[in-house]
Amino acid sequence: MKLSENDRKAGFALLVLAALGAAAYVFFLSEPADLPSDGRELYYLLKNAGRAGILYDVRQGSEQQASAIYQCGVDIISKGRFAGIALENIACDESGCLSVSTERNGTSRMTYEQAKRKFSSIPYILIKPADSSSYQLFQRHMEISIGKNFTNASRCDISATES
Repeated sequence: MKLSENDRKAGFALLVLAALGAAAYVFFLSEPADLPSDGRELYYLLKNAGRAGILYDVRQGSEQQASAIYQCGVDIISKGRFAGIALENIACDESGCLSVSTERNGTSRMTYEQAKRKFSSIPYILIKPADSSSYQLFQRHMEISIGKNFTNASRCDISATES
């Protein structure tokens, strides 16, 4: 089967459009890479940010862990770490996520994936349940894992990111 010149041009145009669509997805829609780090990038992002967020993920955690996750966020906020920054708080459980922002009054419901996308362009802290407590630092976010044996006396702060 021979293709006409117009068919070849149309096929080439479709390939170009597909390539442009893939490039647009990579540059505009996909989340930027957020690699593990020593915390310096995150510290400077938070220090110079106009907006930041805290994601409370209590899915699959015990009632005690959920309480500790929320208290951890309250402890971080009460230490003034976000003074002068518009703060987006999103709490997620098995039924979905609820967002509260200091920028605007009101709340909104969303899925966990939508919540993660909301934080794709701002520094944030993810507080989640795990088997054991730990801190992990990335270029654009910090993960605080609340273990099953986490107590109120346990440390929950972001000062580990300060250099």
